[in-house]
Amino acid sequence: MSNMNKFFTQLGTNAALLEAYKLDPRGIMKANGLTKEEIEAVMSGDKAQVSKLSGDKEMSMYLLVVNPTE
Repeated sequence: MSNMNKFFTQLGTNAALLEAYKLDPRGIMKANGLTKEEIEAVMSGDKAQVSKLSGDKEMSMYLLVVNPTE
């Protein structure tokens, strides 16, 4: 399982992490080991790039919470 997959699995089960992610998605992803490329893919909402970077051919559903002001 890729680091990205592990992070989003944890995000779906850890309420405190989710709340922190809502406040600072880039910072929380970086603190959890996602690469700059992974962070940019998530923040852009590019499903194809997220799927490619996650290495998940079936691509699990991810909760993408982004700052609407960006």
